[in-house]
Amino acid sequence: MLHIENLRIDLGGQTILENINLDLAAGHSLALSGASGSGKTTLLRAIAGLAEPQEGRIVCQAKRLAYLYQEPRLLPWLRADENIRLVAPDASDARIRQLLADLWLDSKDARKYPHELSGGMQQRIALARALITEPDLLLMDEPFSALDPLARASPQETVSLIHKKLGTTIVFVTHDMNEAAKLACRIGVMQQGRLVQVDKPQDIQNHPADDYVRSLFGAAQPE
Repeated sequence: MLHIENLRIDLGGQTILENINLDLAAGHSLALSGASGSGKTTLLRAIAGLAEPQEGRIVCQAKRLAYLYQEPRLLPWLRADENIRLVAPDASDARIRQLLADLWLDSKDARKYPHELSGGMQQRIALARALITEPDLLLMDEPFSALDPLARASPQETVSLIHKKLGTTIVFVTHDMNEAAKLACRIGVMQQGRLVQVDKPQDIQNHPADDYVRSLFGAAQPE
């Protein structure tokens, strides 16, 4: 699905990403984690075509790509179903109802305005809007970080369900190593614009590449 080779990106005269090499198979999920300023969001934006590299290349096989931001970004004057239809005007009521059911929402929620929904429900509507086009690749930039832990659990489980049910390839950014280990097939740990380790969650936890990777897992609290 995704091949990144020797990627370098400079912004404002500063190198933000350097020597990024990554392969991601279709149907797999990858969490990008690391300290603030390590380049996670820039890499995600580069995959989406929103950041231009100075060196290297990105080959993406996705015919349809969706990007989910940290904030739901719902239009407040439109109902939930109208927000979903912004990207798929011809979507049938039945299709929207089924998608909402997959995300643990019902038809009544579809008729509500954003201010009538909880933060977690708003984010699931935003996720429905991203999924209505049936993307091959779903990119998510810390979509649950603004939610409290209790509200975060349901969207996390929703993403896990979507990945298993639809087989959508997912790349998401998170500071939460517990979240990364729970939702991703592999974790890419970033430090100062470089990918320092990419591996299965258990392998990274048991065999960290260096003290930095070890410290990230050490700081994560078991749920």
